[in-house]
Parts: sequence; structure tokens; C-alpha cells
Amino acid sequence: MSSIAQSWQRIGAWYAQNTPKDTLVLADGASEAEIAELEAALGQRLPDDVRESLALHNGAANEAYLLYFGELLSTQRMLEVWQMYADMQKSEGWGLGPDYNPDYLQGPLRPVYWDALRIPLTDNCGDGAMLDLAPAAGGHAGQIIEFDHEGGPKGVFAPSFSAWLALLADELEQGKHVYIEDAGCVAPPGTW
Repeated sequence: MSSIAQSWQRIGAWYAQNTPKDTLVLADGASEAEIAELEAALGQRLPDDVRESLALHNGAANEAYLLYFGELLSTQRMLEVWQMYADMQKSEGWGLGPDYNPDYLQGPLRPVYWDALRIPLTDNCGDGAMLDLAPAAGGHAGQIIEFDHEGGPKGVFAPSFSAWLALLADELEQGKHVYIEDAGCVAPPGTW
């Protein structure tokens, strides 16, 4: 079993034991054609670990949040959210974000609010995790970054998708996240 499949299995097992039924329902995998269609629209080949994950689970079947990062996106929703940012970038006066400040960047992130090489993986009303295909010096193409819809990129979660997914599984198993009933999602204790 690959590390991607193992991480999803661990995440699924934790959700099954620690959250109400159907809190996170992972969708069936995307077809090669669906992945290729996304890549064609983005003009980029996705890293192999992202492609493998999409082939296993094409987002969440119930629009569920993956922890507190937001809805786990399918190939179609990834493109929709990406297109929303691309369209906003074309708007006059847009491009920096309302509270963008590059001084807040933590880690190897280019000092731009958003560009087409940042691909959304989760969406929580514009916040979430993004795949960064063009990091700053010292970064890794394919790193996973934290994105805030008002402030832009904030920091690097992990150097790759597979590392991020394994980190999420580790943190769940270590008790660093709990199900928060009032919020209906999983987050660090005391978040809400």
C-alpha cells in the first residue's frame, strides 16, 4: 500500500472512531480523464502524489471539511475555486488582497497574494490549503501552503502533498485535533 493510501486509511479510521457518522465521507477516485482535464485547464501537470490522491479520493462526497482547512475539493471544485481566483486577479484594483502584507510570510513563499501556480486543495470560504507549484528559493515545487482569503499565503504546512497528508494523520492519532460539535468539524482543542 502506498504512503498516500496509508495516510487516507489512517485519517478515515480516526474519523470513524472519533466523529459522528458521515462527518467525512471520502468520494470515489477521479478518473484519469478527470485528472487530465483539470491539468489541461490549469496548464500544469500535478505532482504524482496529488494525482495518486485524486485517483483514490476525488474530494469529499458530502462537501465535508478535512479538519478545519475546509471542504476537501474534487477536481471540478479545485478548478472552480482556482478559476474564481484567476477571475478576481483580472479585476481592476485586485491582486494584493484586502489585508495582504508580505511581511507576514513564514517560509519559502513568493511575496504575491495569489497566482495561477497556487492550486486550491481545500476551501473554507476562501481560506484553506493550496498546492504551491512555484515556491520561493528554498521551497519545494508541490509544497502545501496555508492561504487566507484576506491576507494571502501565510506559511508552509509541508514540503509535499504526501508529507502533509502523513502529518495530518500523525496529528490526529496524537490527539492534536478533536471533533468540535458546535463547529461540526475537527480542529485543535480550544479553537472554537
